[in-house]
Amino acid sequence: MKIKRIPAIILAAAMLGTMPIVPPETGFSLSTVAYAAEKLDAPKDFSASVNGTAAVLSWSAVKGADAYRIYQYDKSAKKFVSLKTVTSTKTSVNGLAEGKNYFKVAALTKSGSKYITGNISEKITVTVASAAESSAKTSGKNSAAVTLAKKMGDGWNLGNTMESVATWLGADATPKDYEKAWGQPETTAAMIKSLKAGGFDSVRVPVAWSNMMSKDGKYTISPEYFDRIDEIVGYILDNDMYCIINIHWDGGWWEDFGSSDEKVAQAAMDKYTAMWKQIAKHYKSYSDKLIFESANEELGSKTKGSSSMNESYERVNGINQKFVDIVRSTGGKNKSRFLLIAGYDTDISKTADNRFKMPDDTAKDRLLVSVHYYSPSTFCIADKKSNSWGYSDSWGTETDYNTMRRDFEKMRKFTDAGYGVIIGEYGVCHNTDGGKHVMKKGTDKFLRSVNDLSSEMGYCAMIWDCSDWFNRKTQSYNYDFLKDIYD
Repeated sequence: MKIKRIPAIILAAAMLGTMPIVPPETGFSLSTVAYAAEKLDAPKDFSASVNGTAAVLSWSAVKGADAYRIYQYDKSAKKFVSLKTVTSTKTSVNGLAEGKNYFKVAALTKSGSKYITGNISEKITVTVASAAESSAKTSGKNSAAVTLAKKMGDGWNLGNTMESVATWLGADATPKDYEKAWGQPETTAAMIKSLKAGGFDSVRVPVAWSNMMSKDGKYTISPEYFDRIDEIVGYILDNDMYCIINIHWDGGWWEDFGSSDEKVAQAAMDKYTAMWKQIAKHYKSYSDKLIFESANEELGSKTKGSSSMNESYERVNGINQKFVDIVRSTGGKNKSRFLLIAGYDTDISKTADNRFKMPDDTAKDRLLVSVHYYSPSTFCIADKKSNSWGYSDSWGTETDYNTMRRDFEKMRKFTDAGYGVIIGEYGVCHNTDGGKHVMKKGTDKFLRSVNDLSSEMGYCAMIWDCSDWFNRKTQSYNYDFLKDIYD
């Protein structure tokens, strides 16, 4: 049987006629798109930064691309239309309308005098604030606390050191015995100097003050313990670095705040109050590069007890307010010292919840907020494939990057309001199956992305470290890629 040839244009028309109708929110004007036999990949890491009514769009380069086409959603036509074609992986768009604006990007390859369009990216949303909102945000972003977070640069945690709780140590234990109880070496001036040389500008010193504290209900912190913290703080300040000290886990007494027994709950507040009165008074004359942090991750679910979530948020807000009031009342440099407020569970989403409130403060623009970033936990925290709640051995997909950016964007509500943002902890556990200690695939990408995004958004990110990254004995990085991130 003889087969008739069908003209290509008729065949193409027939194929288009069978294509599903694309919703206007995501659809394209087909007249703007030319198709190749093998399309180029869609650009990855498509993102935007906004300044007033202008936006800078950026994306990762696509192999084989000669140019890129930007599409903008036309609300009147109810479809995406071609905006412009560029040869770089970054472009500016000016004069955006107030509210939400939508963009997509596609890689192009040249065929003769025409461009062939590859796969098109997912849309991104660019929100332009009203004039009033923009003015308020500009004012907030220029606050002293927001500026401080930027100045603090790359940060590092003195992990598993002064926050070590070692109940097996006897009554004659020294501060340095506690310091080394969880496997880390004694902190030295040379060690901190090496950190500074390695590119770090800030050090967080988690502290378990109750290690050497009286049990007579007065909660008196041992002078010897203060002396050792003084030495470590001195090492940091002497290197012109910022230093954060806090009340850390401290053996887990935080649950007492949520006790149904009022006496137990009050005792927890009495202990908290006594500790901060002593700490604040002791350091009231220290440099303003010393920052006090109200709590650690325990301020939230650990203090909830049988309360509702609304009640739990109120309790957290009350504890943070107590912290600020205590510190300010001690006078000296504490009247205007920068204070770091622990978020709810130091979790980004829970802290960004409207039920979380920053404390009132007699000092202007002196409050920062602390959150931690170990997400996804199956990658960052789980160290064995047999982990019951999940395990991931790699990170670095487009979805991974986009999720991290969305998480970090949630904290802009604080910088817009004039509060500095500190990513007080972040990191990735190694895989420890079979007794080995193996770095997971994509760990370098995760650490770099946290650091880069923090820098972009004006946050200070502080890596959690127990000699996994910066070796305290050799006083050098364990992996070369860390030099590229922090140097």
